[in-house]
Amino acid sequence: MPIISIEVKGEVKTPKIDPSSWVSESAWVIGDVTIGPENVIYQGVIIRGDFAKVEIGAKNVFQDACIINTAEGFKTTIGDNNLIGFGAIVHGATIKNNTVIGIQSVVMITVIVEDDSMVGATSFVGMGKKVPTGKKWIGREIKGDNNQGKMWEAGRQSWRKMGLAMKVQK
Repeated sequence: MPIISIEVKGEVKTPKIDPSSWVSESAWVIGDVTIGPENVIYQGVIIRGDFAKVEIGAKNVFQDACIINTAEGFKTTIGDNNLIGFGAIVHGATIKNNTVIGIQSVVMITVIVEDDSMVGATSFVGMGKKVPTGKKWIGREIKGDNNQGKMWEAGRQSWRKMGLAMKVQK
């Protein structure tokens, strides 16, 4: 896996990855990035902390080809136990805990996705919006409660188990 240090305003920024996390050899982690314990980062994922810091908590799953990046002055923070779906983009946003960011969704600068919430597949959450605790954001707006927690927890656990098993196989 490419782990790339970069120089930002005269300071070298090197990713910090907890050794209990599994990062695919085809994922890229660049710059000012901190990845906590027991994360699973699949093929083609790019996590880029060049313009600002990326902070990732514990037990998250990043499915294939998602992009986690920042914008000048806007860090990205991802809490614990989240599932970031295939091809999703998290750009300078805050994702709290126990959320699902659906396949090919885009979450923009200054967005806050609160605990136990979901952004549905192919949704767009525009700059400055908030997805409240326990709600679903579908398309371009909030549409109902997110009461599918047990189903998504099973998914997060199975994807994490599979990824961590890959780590053991190296």
